[in-house]
Amino acid sequence: MRNKICILAVIILSFIATIGSDAQLASINTQTPVPQATPSNKFTAADIAKLKWIEGTWRGMDGDKPFYERYKLEETALVVEGLKADGSPDGEPGRFELKDGEFGQGEGNKRSAASEITDDYIQFVPAVGGTMNRFRFERQSNGTWRAVLEWPAKADKPARQKIYIMEPWKP
Repeated sequence: MRNKICILAVIILSFIATIGSDAQLASINTQTPVPQATPSNKFTAADIAKLKWIEGTWRGMDGDKPFYERYKLEETALVVEGLKADGSPDGEPGRFELKDGEFGQGEGNKRSAASEITDDYIQFVPAVGGTMNRFRFERQSNGTWRAVLEWPAKADKPARQKIYIMEPWKP
């Protein structure tokens, strides 16, 4: 009888130890970092059309210094033009283009592409992981939108974020 009680005690203790170690593993697994999003290659012209809200001429502030930009959809491209204070072009415009399901701009390790497009925002990530900052454009309910830029931590710098509020502007 005593042997049966010892065996039963060992089985119960083993069961309790197994439950405890599974709980510990679950706790460890939930603390792993979330991998950085990658560009999607499944976008369509209908996804790009969701960005209609960003069309227009906008003023942002970098501290106390204003800057001006014009955004225009051209079929499956978004043209972004920097402007001077009088509304005239300031340099060559940039183009985000839909090609083979990917919506982005630039080339090689200087390329950013969208990872997600909704009715209210677009998220851009580096096409080559870890080489550039991430940024997103977020539509706000008051007719403005936010440009949120995020840089990953590096050996000599912590992660950082900068937000620009973009307001409608008439030159």
